[in-house]
Amino acid sequence: MNPIKITKQKAVLYARKSTESEDKQVQSIDDQIRAMKEVAENEHLRIVDILQESKSAKMPGVRPIFEGMMKGIQEGKYDVILAWDTSRLSRNPKDGGDLQWLLDSGVLVGIRTHEKWYRESDELLFTIENSMNSRFIKELKAKVTRGMTSKAEKGDYPSNPPIGYTNDRLEKKIIKDPIMFDRFVELWRRALTGTYSIAELVRIANEELMIRIHQTKRKGGTPLCYNTVRGLLSNPFYTGKFRWGGRIYNGNHPPMISDAQFEQMQKFLNPKHASRPQTEPYQFLLRGMLRCAECGYAIVTEKKFKKLKDGTVKEYHYCHCCGKKHGVKCKNHGIYVREDELVKQIKDELCRYTIDEDFYKIAIEALAEEDEIEVSDQNEKIASINKRIAEKNNELNSLRRAVYKGLFDDTAFFLAEQESLRKEIDKLEADREKIKVIVNDWREKANDIFMFARYAKEDFDSDDWERKRAVIKRLGADLRLSGRTIQFSPVKYLVPIEKQYPKLRRQFILARTGSQQMKKDLKEGLISEWYTLRDSNPRPSVPKTDALIH
Repeated sequence: MNPIKITKQKAVLYARKSTESEDKQVQSIDDQIRAMKEVAENEHLRIVDILQESKSAKMPGVRPIFEGMMKGIQEGKYDVILAWDTSRLSRNPKDGGDLQWLLDSGVLVGIRTHEKWYRESDELLFTIENSMNSRFIKELKAKVTRGMTSKAEKGDYPSNPPIGYTNDRLEKKIIKDPIMFDRFVELWRRALTGTYSIAELVRIANEELMIRIHQTKRKGGTPLCYNTVRGLLSNPFYTGKFRWGGRIYNGNHPPMISDAQFEQMQKFLNPKHASRPQTEPYQFLLRGMLRCAECGYAIVTEKKFKKLKDGTVKEYHYCHCCGKKHGVKCKNHGIYVREDELVKQIKDELCRYTIDEDFYKIAIEALAEEDEIEVSDQNEKIASINKRIAEKNNELNSLRRAVYKGLFDDTAFFLAEQESLRKEIDKLEADREKIKVIVNDWREKANDIFMFARYAKEDFDSDDWERKRAVIKRLGADLRLSGRTIQFSPVKYLVPIEKQYPKLRRQFILARTGSQQMKKDLKEGLISEWYTLRDSNPRPSVPKTDALIH
C-alpha cells in the first residue's frame, strides 16, 4: 500500500501507556512521541497538538484526553491522528467504532501509525485491527484472573500486603516488615485491651508508633486516617488468612494475631458482630438434619429429664416439629420422638447400602481397571479435539492473511466468518475441558460411593460425634420426619448399591473360589451393572462435537 502525502493537514499526536499489565511491552510515552514526530516530518504533517495520558483503553469513556481529542476532530481542529499503533487509540469496540465512523464520514482524513496509514478505503483493515485489540484485552483479563486465583489457592496473597508486611521480591513471598511489623503488633495489643477508641488508636499509630502507609513511587508514606485503621483492624490478613475473590484462603505469611483475638476485635468494632461459636452448646446428633414432612419446617431436639424410682435422673433427647409456619397447623407438631429411635431407623437404612471388605476390594480393583480404559479413551478424544482446534485456528489465520493481502474487501463477510470461527474454537475448547471434568468426576464419585458403602456403618457405630453426623449428611439428600418415621430420599449415587449388591454378592461368592475367568466376569458384570443404571449414575458421555465426528 503506497503511503499518501498530506500537505498542510493539521495533525494531533496522541501517545498513551497504561500503568496496567496490558502495556508492559509497549514503548514509553516519550519514545512514542519521538518516533511519531519523525513520521510527521517525513509525511509533511503539521503537528498542532501533542496529547498524552496514562490510562487504560479497555473501557470507553474513562480517558479525558482521548475524549477531548475526539471532540476536537469533530470540530475540525484536527485532520489526522498520529499514534504509535491502533492499540494506543483503542482497546474496546466502542472507541474503535467511533474512530472508524470518523474515517468513513470523512471528518477524519486519516490515522498514521509508525507502520502504515489508515484511510476511508482501509475500513476492513482498521476493523480487523480493532477486533484484535479488543480480543487481546479479554484474553489478558482471563489469564490474569486465572493466574491470581491459582496463586491465592496456593496460599500466596496476589496483591500488596497491608501495613506490617512487605513483599520479598527475591524469594517471591510475603514477609514481616522489618520496621512496621513490631509497631503494628503494639497497635493490636493496645486495641485488644478494649480501652481505646478508634480515634485514640489513630493518634497512637501516627504520633507514638510512627506507623505510615507503604511508600510507593506515586503515593504512600502518609499517616493513617480513621477509616484506614478501622479497615486494618477488620482485615483477617493479620491472622494468617486473606480474602480474595469472595473467599477466605489460608495464607503462607506469618500471622500477627490469633483467630480468637481477631474475633474479639470485631466485637469491639461492632457490638452486634456475631462470631460462630467454637462448639455447639448442646450436642444433639440430629440437630439441623431433619425437616417436617408436613410443613417443611425444622425438626428441633430438646432435652427431657426423668427421675427414676432409685432417685437417679435420666436424660432423654426428643425430636419434634418446631411448628413455626404462620397460619398453618402442623399435625406433627405435638408428636415427640426419642432421638435414639430415629438413630435406629438410620442404622437400618445404612444396612441397605453396606458392602463387606472383600467385595469392596474387588469393586475398587474393577473400577481401577475401568479407569485405565476411560483415561485412554479420554486421551484419544482430547487429541481429536486438539487437532480440530488447530484446523480452525489455521482457517482463521488464512482468512486474516487473505484480508491483509487484499484478496477481498467484504467487511461484513470477514466479520461474520471470523466470529463463526471463534465460536467454533471456543466451543471445542469448552468440550475438551468438559471431557476431562466428566471422566475425573465419575472416577472420584465411583470411588467415593464404594468407600461410603464400605465404612459408613462403622463410622456411624463409632463414638465420634462428627463422623456420625457426616454419615447422616451423606446418606440422605432430603431427610423428612413424618410422624415417628424418617422418610429417606437417598442420594442418587447410592441407588446402584442397594439394587445390584445382593446379586453381585452372590456372583462374588462363586468367583472367590472359582477360576480367574469367573473373577474377570464378575468385574465386567460389576461395571456393566453399574453403568446400566443411567438414571442413577450415568456413564460419562462425551459432548457431540465436530471434533469427535471427524
